[in-house]
Amino acid sequence: MRLSKQSLILAIIVPLIFGLIIIWNFMSAINTLVNVVPEGSTAKIYDQLVYIGIFSFLGLAVYWCVMVYLIHLLQENLTTLDANLDKAADIGAKHLSESKNLLNQVINILKRYETSQ
Repeated sequence: MRLSKQSLILAIIVPLIFGLIIIWNFMSAINTLVNVVPEGSTAKIYDQLVYIGIFSFLGLAVYWCVMVYLIHLLQENLTTLDANLDKAADIGAKHLSESKNLLNQVINILKRYETSQ
């Protein structure tokens, strides 16, 4: 099954939108925790949690985009390979028919040689 360019673009955009929704909810959750207990343990690591959220989203976004791009490249390579294999199969069939004709000629020559002796 070959994916169209539109479906590949959707495969990139939809998970990124869900990722933004998840990171938004993560940020609101840690903001809520900081506001509930201002001197709690969450307040002490608030900056680290923000960085973890942002960098994990960016890392997963880059990873996902690279994977979709590799799927696209794989599809293009398969298309090229199919075209080249069809050409090679046609050339191979041509060579086989030529070799069959040559073998028939050799057999005919051998038969004539045997009958003349």
